[in-house]
Amino acid sequence: MKIWIFCLLFLSLSVSLFAQAVDTLPRGAWARMEVKDGDTIFDMTLHLYRLSSKRTFKDFTEQRQYYLYTRAARKVYPYALEALELYDEIADNTADMNKRQRRRYVRHEHTELKEDMKDQMKNLSRTEGKVLIKMIESQVHKPFYDLIKDTRGAATATYWSTLGKMWDYDLKQGYQLGADPLLDEVFIDYDFGQAPWTH
Repeated sequence: MKIWIFCLLFLSLSVSLFAQAVDTLPRGAWARMEVKDGDTIFDMTLHLYRLSSKRTFKDFTEQRQYYLYTRAARKVYPYALEALELYDEIADNTADMNKRQRRRYVRHEHTELKEDMKDQMKNLSRTEGKVLIKMIESQVHKPFYDLIKDTRGAATATYWSTLGKMWDYDLKQGYQLGADPLLDEVFIDYDFGQAPWTH
C-alpha cells in the first residue's frame, strides 16, 4: 500500500515538473516527458550523490589522514569558492588594464580581503591550509606560486614559496591528480559551484 502511495505522489510531482519543462537545463533535479510515436519517454536528472561501500584503510595513519582531510575540506570549501570567485573577478576586471593599473587594483582588493579574512586564515591548521590551496589549484589548473605571481608579483610569490618550504610545502608543485589519492577522494564530494551536469 505504501509503495502505491509513493508512486502516486511521484507521478503527480513528475507531471507538474513535466508541464514546466523548458529547452534549457534548469538548476538542480529536473524531469521532462516527451511523447515520440505514441511512446512516452522520461528524461530525468537527479542531484548527484556519491555511493560507496565503507572504506577500508591500510592502517590507522591512513584512516586518520583521510578524516583530517575530510574535516579540513568541509571547513575551507566556502573559502575556496570565495577565492575562485575573486580570482575570476580580478581577471575580468583587469583584462584591459596595463601592468601598473592592474597592480594598483590588486593591491586594493588584497587590502580589503586581508581585513575581512585575516582572522579566519590565521586560525587555519596546517592541514586546512594545504587542503584550501589544493582545492584552488585543482580548479584553476595552476600552481599556487603562479597564482601569487600573476596577482601580486614575482617577489611576493618567491617570499611565500620560501616560507612554504619551511613547512615542507612546495607552492610550485601544484595539484596533481593521483599524487595524493586520499585528497583526490575527498575532493569528489565538492562541485566548486558547478552544476552537476557540467562535470
